[in-house]
Parts: sequence; C-alpha cells; structure tokens
Amino acid sequence: MELTVVVALIGLTSLAATTRFGHSTLANAGAEGFTRQVALALMQARRSTISTGDNHYLQLTTSGGYITSFALIRRASGGDEQVDQSWTAPGDVLATSADTDLEFDFEGSALASYSVAIAGPDRSWAVSVVQLTGAIEVTETTP
Repeated sequence: MELTVVVALIGLTSLAATTRFGHSTLANAGAEGFTRQVALALMQARRSTISTGDNHYLQLTTSGGYITSFALIRRASGGDEQVDQSWTAPGDVLATSADTDLEFDFEGSALASYSVAIAGPDRSWAVSVVQLTGAIEVTETTP
C-alpha cells in the first residue's frame, strides 16, 4: 500500500513538472538545435568553398519575414546546385536575417557580415559571420 502511494506521488510530481516546463523547454531545445544546424551549415559552406574553389552559400527561405528553411548551395559555372538537403525551422522557432544568401568566397571570407537571430519562447541566439575572416560565432542573446 505504501509503495503504491509513493509511486502515485512520484507520478503526480512528474506530471506537474512536465506540464509546467514541458512545452517551453522543448521549444527552447528546438531553437538551440536549429541554431546549431545553421552554424554547422555555415561552417560546411565555408569549408566546401575553400576545398573546391567554388563559392558556396546558405540560401534562406523566408515567409512573413521569418526563416522557414535553408539549403547549402554551390555556385558553379554551369549554374547553382544544391549540395545538401534542405533544413526546416521548427514551428515554434522564430528566425530572422537581413540577408537571404550567406555566401563565402574561395579564400573562406564572407562576402558581407551576416547575422541570423533565432528565438525560442524563453531563450534566443545570434549566429554571426565575420566578413574578413569568415569566422562563425554563436552567442546566446537572452536578456
């Protein structure tokens, strides 16, 4: 009988914790994961540019001012071609960027300074690309 009561109390506590922290915690984890995907795709674009000599860029697809997906594209003489699969932003993540093409030249430098802002319900991040060096920086910008 005592064991049943203990198990029931643990179950109720778990249910309360999941209800209280579940959605926002999962949405913040989705935003953090999307931030990592963007940063890794930018690193891959830079490395591919250096190794092949062809400019690579991240092409951002937007809707209503928010990024809905992105793809890694290779700029070649015969026409641009998608290098990797498209990545979709999670539904409860708000991502914005002033640019839709984040491109690197053959030396690994960015063609401009780029910034992508990504926000979940409680936390937010910025992925920045330094123009001169092509370095990619991820910073948490949560107030």
